[in-house]
Amino acid sequence: MRLGRGPMLGVWLALCVHGPLVAAGLYRHSADIATHIFLADHYRRSWFGLWEPRWFGGFSVSSYPPLVHQLLALFSIPFGYDGAFATLLLATLIALPVAVFSFAKIFVPPAAASAAAVVAVVLPGVALAGYAYGQLPTAVSLTLTLFLVAECVRFVERGGRFALGLIAGLAGMAFAAHHATPLLFMPPALLASLSTVLLVDADREARGRRLRRAVIAVATCLIAGVVVIAPFWLWAGAGLHQAFIPHNSRTNFLVDGSAQSLFVWGEYGVVPALAVFGLWRRIDRRTVAVALLAGFLGVIGLGGTTAIPALLFGPQWQWLTYDRFALWAAVALLPLAGIALNHLVSVRFAPSRALGIAALILLLAYSGANAVMSLSSSAASRDLRPIVEYLNAGRSQWRYQTFGLGNDATALAYQTPATTIDGSYYSARRLPELTGSGIGNLDAALWWDPSGRVLRRVLARANFYSIRWAFVREPDYDPYLAEAGFASRGMLPGAIEVWENPAAPPVAAEASRFGAPDVAGILWGSLPLAFAILALAFAFATYWRLAYRPMSARQRVAGFASPPIPSLARD
Repeated sequence: MRLGRGPMLGVWLALCVHGPLVAAGLYRHSADIATHIFLADHYRRSWFGLWEPRWFGGFSVSSYPPLVHQLLALFSIPFGYDGAFATLLLATLIALPVAVFSFAKIFVPPAAASAAAVVAVVLPGVALAGYAYGQLPTAVSLTLTLFLVAECVRFVERGGRFALGLIAGLAGMAFAAHHATPLLFMPPALLASLSTVLLVDADREARGRRLRRAVIAVATCLIAGVVVIAPFWLWAGAGLHQAFIPHNSRTNFLVDGSAQSLFVWGEYGVVPALAVFGLWRRIDRRTVAVALLAGFLGVIGLGGTTAIPALLFGPQWQWLTYDRFALWAAVALLPLAGIALNHLVSVRFAPSRALGIAALILLLAYSGANAVMSLSSSAASRDLRPIVEYLNAGRSQWRYQTFGLGNDATALAYQTPATTIDGSYYSARRLPELTGSGIGNLDAALWWDPSGRVLRRVLARANFYSIRWAFVREPDYDPYLAEAGFASRGMLPGAIEVWENPAAPPVAAEASRFGAPDVAGILWGSLPLAFAILALAFAFATYWRLAYRPMSARQRVAGFASPPIPSLARD
């Protein structure tokens, strides 16, 4: 039995596995989907304006790289937001095996790289990111970064202006999709990958040529990353310190069993066992390089279990979430897992084939079950129309606050022009009551802070922030609202109680406006898509040159009648 020497089996498997899951809407209850749709809605309303007034009393969207949200905004025109998210998610999950194949060919033979593409489809961390966490920007940026690393290796080996242009386009897209992935994953991935072509036995002139190309490729990545989201770097440089917000990925996994289950076994499944077997089957300079990459990322992915994140990132280690490092480590293990799977299904010994197939089935079952169980604690989406109609009936000139609505509070935000000081992208907030609170969203203030200290502090300034309406689903918040001068005004369908603060003044008109276009906004609204077009153009040009370049005399004599099949990695 053979798995082929290309990524097509992985692509078809991704379509067969993820197509039905996306069609069933499994992603709809993921943690971050409403946040990404909210930011996409901003670009529908104000493409070149950086100021978003509806959360946190106003914030700059330059705090989050825009490419994925801009694509969602564009796709939402024909498909709606739900259809746009589904389309982009499925496209990413189908492209990921191709990216993994390109990346894996740096370290392992094509047959093993094909097997790695198959394992990528059923990698548990991918299911968690797509269906439980809703981390679409992370998934898009990871896929682009894998292509980028493969192209950098190809450029170092062969050179070429078109290859360099493709590197620039891919780097710009990766940074514009999600800054953390190219910042934290790309450097060690490039180091491991380029070591396979720089530390080779070659004459001095060849080594110098490859080193110069490596420097050019890395510089191109850095320049593209700085330019494409320049407003983000300016925003981050002027950032305001916030109290750290707890996250389970920063706990000690040896003590916290639930965190270990989610962020270790939930990310890797049985892939480490396959990878160890694969490394045992083939130990050389390339496989050791990718093993070291996976080990480095995997140790960081243990979060607070070790002191390494604190040593590497200093006090800011408490702002990072370490499930992403575990996902990157799991992806780095795929080339080694590909060696193992390819061996198990290729040998004639029937039990070995059965073991390889069983490993795939186990991974598929585990990744699906883990994503579903992670979603099981999420409440089903509620009908928000009563709240939307209530606010839009002449009450949107005041701010509102929700309590106990969960992710629905985020979904409410893009269905009404009314504003709130709450929100679910915590890094962007600037109000002192929130930045110093150490809690996430106010909607779950008593979950974050059972003492109610933060909630009382915020409600005491309800008039200052023009908070007139409160929509409450959990009665534990009622005493705090009554203490702050709010009065109950009855129930809306869905067991949502309405509270009113009649003393709150209306929000100033200028505080409710989206930002006007300026130079930074025009760059923000144009450069990410420009880099995407650049990458597509150079990818097409590369394909065209490979597919239709004239054959040499040697090729004609040898009978090469068909052009080689191009790929985005080493041939």
